[in-house]
Amino acid sequence: MTRQKKTRNSGENGPRFLPAAEVRKQRERKEESKKSGAGGKPGQRNSQLLRKASEPSGGSSNKDPRLGSKKPVPLLPEEAEAAPQGLKTIQPKASIAKVVVATGLTPEQELAQLEQDSHLQLLLERVERDEVLTGKDAKYFNRMTERYEQLLQQLGLAEDAEPELQDPLAEFERTDWRKQLLSDDEENG
Repeated sequence: MTRQKKTRNSGENGPRFLPAAEVRKQRERKEESKKSGAGGKPGQRNSQLLRKASEPSGGSSNKDPRLGSKKPVPLLPEEAEAAPQGLKTIQPKASIAKVVVATGLTPEQELAQLEQDSHLQLLLERVERDEVLTGKDAKYFNRMTERYEQLLQQLGLAEDAEPELQDPLAEFERTDWRKQLLSDDEENG
């Protein structure tokens, strides 16, 4: 490779050198657009504080955002309990009461309605087939059967003298086998 002498010309593909007049125009344009500075003017903070000191206390529009609340903070637990004086107790406008359904039916009529309730009859059939009721069905079944028993007792139709089923295990536990065994031994001997 042959040595080439360095030149100041950049060649055909290099940057174009502008005449001096065009360069001056571009510089002027750049100077025209001002760079907007970030933040306030120098001394702005102190001038706000001086303005506040000279103005009466009614000037809340020029409030310094750095100043916090002047409300005293309780430092001891005794003071903290007594502190919530500013809180208002809110009273409900409507009273909450349990709804009492006044059916206006006599117990006999209500009992007749329960006995003719088709949904309750279906649930009774399911219980008799040893199906387990869940959810709303179980709640409905329990509520209606409990009301049915209340009505029977209220009307005096409840069968209190119902003979209880004899439990063989309970009967076995109630018998005193020692007496029987000892009496058998005495008879044999």
